[in-house]
Amino acid sequence: MSPRAALLFTLGLGAFAASASGCQGGLTDEAPLPALDRAYFDCKVQPVLTKSCGAFACHGDERRFLRLYGRNRLRLELPESQRNAFMTPDERAANYDAARAFVEIGSPETSWLVLKPLEMSQGGYFHGGEELFKRGNVFFDKEDKDYKTLADWVNGAKEDPSCFEPGSDQ
Repeated sequence: MSPRAALLFTLGLGAFAASASGCQGGLTDEAPLPALDRAYFDCKVQPVLTKSCGAFACHGDERRFLRLYGRNRLRLELPESQRNAFMTPDERAANYDAARAFVEIGSPETSWLVLKPLEMSQGGYFHGGEELFKRGNVFFDKEDKDYKTLADWVNGAKEDPSCFEPGSDQ
């Protein structure tokens, strides 16, 4: 299932998408992912996602469409005894692709990656963190440094390819 089709199912539009796909071609075609800077993701975005979004109760859950892997979090094909091992290249690649699937190519400022965790009063979408954490969304406003990191990346920020992710084995 393509990221866009899975997102429709996540939003509760699955029945519509499933019925419409039999009538109209192209609804399940894979959309290209945006060509965002991998070094910036590895060095700056990955740590934000792990810290702010990757907990087991959030996106560190294999049932989530935006599924994030990280040290002491959800792991991809590693036994429980290696939960704290350095992230594997496959885990980094999966996180990079998962994050890019939530970025709108032609309109990065309206991407779910930046608007879903932003407080509604600041232009974001309802996220659901209120029930879990009793504190509202992940980012209270657009001045949050971690929000700015995500916003910069979706808008094309680049990083020196020789950088390395904090806490990695590089």
